[in-house]
Amino acid sequence: MCEDRDTILIIGGKGEFGQFLQQQILPILGAPGILTIERDTPREEHFSRLQQARHVVLATPLVGYVELACELVDMCRNLTSSTTLWLIPSVQAGVWRGVTATLERVENPHLSAVFVHPMYGPNGFRATEPEARTFQNILTACHEGTDHALAEEISDISKAFRDTLNIMTTRAFDPEAHDRLTAYSQGLSYCVGQLMFERPELDAFMREQMPDLHRSFHSNHDLIVDFIRLNTYMPHVMTVFGASWRQTAQSTYADVLQAFARADSALNRGCDPPILTKWYEKLRAAAHSP
Repeated sequence: MCEDRDTILIIGGKGEFGQFLQQQILPILGAPGILTIERDTPREEHFSRLQQARHVVLATPLVGYVELACELVDMCRNLTSSTTLWLIPSVQAGVWRGVTATLERVENPHLSAVFVHPMYGPNGFRATEPEARTFQNILTACHEGTDHALAEEISDISKAFRDTLNIMTTRAFDPEAHDRLTAYSQGLSYCVGQLMFERPELDAFMREQMPDLHRSFHSNHDLIVDFIRLNTYMPHVMTVFGASWRQTAQSTYADVLQAFARADSALNRGCDPPILTKWYEKLRAAAHSP
């Protein structure tokens, strides 16, 4: 294999985020070639596509992500050219632990991995909207093969995101800190989503009052359910939100916002969370509007 290959391989390219990457992100970044591996791709074709790829993005659902990521590392054990795995789940810590252990066992010097959470997606991605400041890449960790340093390519890719999409990349949080802080913002907003899923009358209020959020949460139903289940900091967030919800009449849109505001105050103590998310921002603005 030649070292100047530059194809990007997306595993899960037919999924919502995989399509988003192919249609709205990678073309703007000037990606020269894109391949995909889907559920129906014959197994015998997987390795040949991996051999063609300089970058591999695992864009599959959160459930089962750790297992697929570790399987991917095993599939790459015999690659002989520099390859970077981009692991992008919204819950990072478990993936980081599992994949780094697998990389250390496989010991392929040409294989490196970047653990990053893109804080944006297809259900709301307009640079002009007020919450655009929440769009960022949170790079929580890297694992370098002995013959594949990452500093230069991470710098180049971060610059491309900044210059073409106005999306910054931060390395301020490790995987555990990322999961805790996103639970306090993204996860708190998902507590509202869970109410919507469980209470049709509240769902109707949210559809009327916050149609963009309503549409996004229903489009991301499985992600929200999985995030709540897999983020180890969510039980505390749900306990705080539940206590706030029980202090209301538990029946109106105003009650939802009041519960959100009380839980936000308890969790974030009146400060901006270090990791902001679009729907957290919208809910907080609605909760504090006159």
